[in-house]
Amino acid sequence: MKWVVASPYFESDADQWIVDAVDPGAHEFALIPRVGEDRNWHQSSAQAGAKEWVDRMRQARAAVGHDADGVITVFPQLAASCGLQQLIARDRRPLVSWMFNTEGLNPLLKRSVAKVMLRRVDRFVVHTTCEIAAYSELLGLSPERFDYVPFQYGGVVEEAAPEGQDEPYVFATGSGYRDYETFFAAVSKLGLRTLVLASDRALEGVTVPSNVTILEQITRPEIRRLVRHARVNVVPLNDQAITAGLVTIVETFRHGQGLVITNRPGLEDYIFEGKNSLCPELFDTKSMVEAIDAMWSDDALRTELNANAQRFGDENCTDEVVGRRLIKILDSLA
Repeated sequence: MKWVVASPYFESDADQWIVDAVDPGAHEFALIPRVGEDRNWHQSSAQAGAKEWVDRMRQARAAVGHDADGVITVFPQLAASCGLQQLIARDRRPLVSWMFNTEGLNPLLKRSVAKVMLRRVDRFVVHTTCEIAAYSELLGLSPERFDYVPFQYGGVVEEAAPEGQDEPYVFATGSGYRDYETFFAAVSKLGLRTLVLASDRALEGVTVPSNVTILEQITRPEIRRLVRHARVNVVPLNDQAITAGLVTIVETFRHGQGLVITNRPGLEDYIFEGKNSLCPELFDTKSMVEAIDAMWSDDALRTELNANAQRFGDENCTDEVVGRRLIKILDSLA
């Protein structure tokens, strides 16, 4: 069975995707590159302007117009665009929405429109089990049309052993649904050297302590190095959205590092208290202080958390693992 894959990440039809890491079995794939300029594609429908939607519709038109037997899209906006065009054309070829994670369908009007545009999607792939119930109810669709597949990190993994701890540091990165106010209060009390990479929006209105350095925009290899060599990696979260922090969680685990991460709903598939992470309570400076201090000070605990985190990442979050899960889904639609 031949599939076209439309993703805003693809710059050309020669790019690689997760299916390149596995035996495709009876399937073959052709890639449909993005239309328009490069931008931050990890955003919700609510954040997409008219120009972005025009670009997605053009990319979707190329995918639906292809002579393949089925269509795979990455992110909900492309799924909606392809679904609408299939509805108009009465096209019954299978449509799979990979990485269906959006907060942009909550307003009633958008939800009503989305129900129509997404009616043609045969299978939605989500990356937490809690999203199955949330999105099936939101869209009025059967939960059987949703599949949980772990989020994967298939990029370069920094393999160099962590450097000596002459200048150890705490590292936090990410901007979505972050609680830097509680985090900064905690590291201020601890007085630990702390590096943070986050957007101005995520840090707006938050006072930065003197022991915290806010990093300017840096390269992906440098981010990987900082994750790998941090004594403690922290993901401070708030309680907004269905889930949060998956990109940072998975990339950190794949680099053999455990986490201090806020105990909030939506992360139950990845975060296991005392196994691969320490989990302070929401908006609780005291428990954040205790968690960071424990991981910073207890070498045996840190070693165990890091080892378990790497094991989880290697067993669940690689291109090979999720690629095989995708092939099974496609087999069921053949």
